[in-house]
Amino acid sequence: MMKKLFTLVPLAFIFCSGLFALSLEDLAPEEFIDELKQERFVSVIHDEGDERLLLVPDCIYREKIFSRRIEKEDRPYTAEFLYLISKRDVLSCGKKGLQQITMEDISEVFTALSKMSGMRYRFSNSNPNGSVLYKKVSTIDGLEKARDIPDMVTRDCDGLNLYCYQHDRLLGNLKFLLEYEMTENELYLSILNKSNIGLLGLNACKVENLRINIHVTDLGDDILFYISADANYDNVLKLFSIRKIIKGLMNERLNAIYRWFFLQF
Repeated sequence: MMKKLFTLVPLAFIFCSGLFALSLEDLAPEEFIDELKQERFVSVIHDEGDERLLLVPDCIYREKIFSRRIEKEDRPYTAEFLYLISKRDVLSCGKKGLQQITMEDISEVFTALSKMSGMRYRFSNSNPNGSVLYKKVSTIDGLEKARDIPDMVTRDCDGLNLYCYQHDRLLGNLKFLLEYEMTENELYLSILNKSNIGLLGLNACKVENLRINIHVTDLGDDILFYISADANYDNVLKLFSIRKIIKGLMNERLNAIYRWFFLQF
């Protein structure tokens, strides 16, 4: 009798765990679910008069993402991207020989900042290998001297705060504050600029006027990957052509981060 009982306990645990597994229908905005299932990707590039966040998953960090919006005074920019990533597709391209992808693996990816060095973007038929986006990325010990330190790679990044340096191909030397939160099924990363962002010799975005939100949910067979950028650009960018350039640059960077994430396993 006892032997049968111990046999049934693991089966019951597995069954009950399945009952509480997160699903796409639980998290994704209802109006985008069909498109996500078919295309595996949805994007919303907001007009200046429409800054509502529409793709934020119905997750425990939802209210925090909304509460951290950047106040808009000059030239706003808001963009959202939502990806439904098949773990099977990721693992089939992987180099680590992993049999599964866990939240702990995802935590390691997002805390190994130096691995973003050499990240590539702008792929095309004439440029199939793309161009280097970030020449160097590192974890730094602060904002003043900004000395490189070893990456704080961890399988549980909940509560971790750190500073990051990026040498962006077009935007130059950048510094960011990264704040991590993590649960059994979710990871939320907030990225806030701690240095001015320049473009073409202009001060395009002041300190703490750009926030990037990354939220990752483990759905079992799939990963729901949300990334958004929320910014207030200086009024010096009032020319339409410059605003268009900025939007293009940011959209490219958000897609590059997603592609980089996909290739880390």
